[in-house]
Amino acid sequence: MNRSRPIFYVYPMFKHVSWNVIGEKHCEQLKKGLRVYMIDEEALPLVEIYSNPLVLLHPYFYPFQKWESKLSRKFASVHGVIGIDVADSDRISPYAVRLTNYALAMIVPSSFSKKAYIKSGVKVPVHVLPHGADTHWFETQPIKTETFRKLVQIKEKFHSKLLLAYMVHSPYRKGLDLLIKIYNKVKEEYGNVVLVLKTNNGVGFYSKQIDYKGGDLEKYMSGVVFRGWLNEWQQMELFDICDMYVLTSRGGGFEHPPLLALVRGEAVIGAKGGAWEDFLPEWLLVPSKKSGQVLAGNPIHTGVGVEMLVDKAVDKILEIFNDLDDYKVRVREYVNTHVRKNFTWEKIGQELKEILQKYL
Repeated sequence: MNRSRPIFYVYPMFKHVSWNVIGEKHCEQLKKGLRVYMIDEEALPLVEIYSNPLVLLHPYFYPFQKWESKLSRKFASVHGVIGIDVADSDRISPYAVRLTNYALAMIVPSSFSKKAYIKSGVKVPVHVLPHGADTHWFETQPIKTETFRKLVQIKEKFHSKLLLAYMVHSPYRKGLDLLIKIYNKVKEEYGNVVLVLKTNNGVGFYSKQIDYKGGDLEKYMSGVVFRGWLNEWQQMELFDICDMYVLTSRGGGFEHPPLLALVRGEAVIGAKGGAWEDFLPEWLLVPSKKSGQVLAGNPIHTGVGVEMLVDKAVDKILEIFNDLDDYKVRVREYVNTHVRKNFTWEKIGQELKEILQKYL
């Protein structure tokens, strides 16, 4: 590998978004032996680029949507550009395909995303590089409860099972409507269950996207809503407390939180046919059907996704609840034999270096 050539890694350095989380992990691994310079994406149009670097642009499409003419001129004087992005549906637009022609190659986080790019007509090489978890996520004992004492109190007082879901943006793509239908049916049949919803500060935005009968979102779901950013230890604590993670997403390039939940020993169910098939075992997948357009009006992601069948999801949740100890053992065995081998950041960092070796 050419270790002398500098790598400019461009990503949102100062925003609490998934691109930031994954970008930080990539840079942490690349710094082990390579010359890596980190650049915030908003500064990219202002940066004068010398030394003929290899540029990693993460995300790829968003900066090109804003500054295509400027970036096309700027990148004409670099060794090359590798794009890092996703496919939130089973197809990207002709416009997105055209933008990929500025890159030497594209890196996507799942076989689902790679298939979408190739099917859409992307001609440059497309490499799969999944997301991962740090080693301490696999090894740390259950976290002492500090942030989520109320959840522990609910479990202890009412002997409740806790269903966890993340809904931070794109409510239709994330399947918020499906989640509420599933939760209401589980509550009818099982009774003693509480939904724990992790969202951002705009919870009202979600309530306007669904048809619900009065009251605020928290009251309607008879659950608990946590807003805002969680650090990794708070996330770990939340996964340790909850009993199951419900991934109702219709689309997405990978879906990182459910992988982390799985690493912490939670059973995670998701729709068969999605990007998460790369890390979920067959026995945690729910039968699905084709969904509508995942992100209506989006200039990049123009395809459809998969939609879990509500009744089948309810059946799977009840099956797991009724044999929870056995499922926890199965999840731990699966994590130890499959996830830990393939989804640590150290292994993913090595895979990223092997990809870059082809272009350095």
